[in-house]
Amino acid sequence: MNMSAPASTPNKILVRDIMSQPVLTVEIDETLWDAWQLLFVSGLRHLVVIDKLGQSVGVLSDRNILAEVPATAEHLSAKRVSDVLARVPVASIGPQAAPQEAANVMAHSTIEAVPVVEPDGRLVGIVTESDLVRWLGD
Repeated sequence: MNMSAPASTPNKILVRDIMSQPVLTVEIDETLWDAWQLLFVSGLRHLVVIDKLGQSVGVLSDRNILAEVPATAEHLSAKRVSDVLARVPVASIGPQAAPQEAANVMAHSTIEAVPVVEPDGRLVGIVTESDLVRWLGD
């Protein structure tokens, strides 16, 4: 007898069903230049920022980095992810939440992505605006 939790039904889609994974991360004390290079090479727009213990502390977007003027290698090398993250709202959501809750968190926090975190603090994914649009389109 299978006692595992049932898969989500079409009427009960959860954040875990639409989130992106694996997640690219950057440590909070890395330079913005290092973060920018990771985004550029990966082709992604968001990195989950983690602390020394590997816990999610926010999301850094390509727009956050490009807002740093001048956006030169020298300037970005002198700035830390923590410098930008201090100006970005911190939010997260659990994998069992409804996608509408993720959209609500993003809308109220004016952020484009939210880390998906288990109750024990383990990072398991990220939900972006693109993930929500793809879900709505399906």
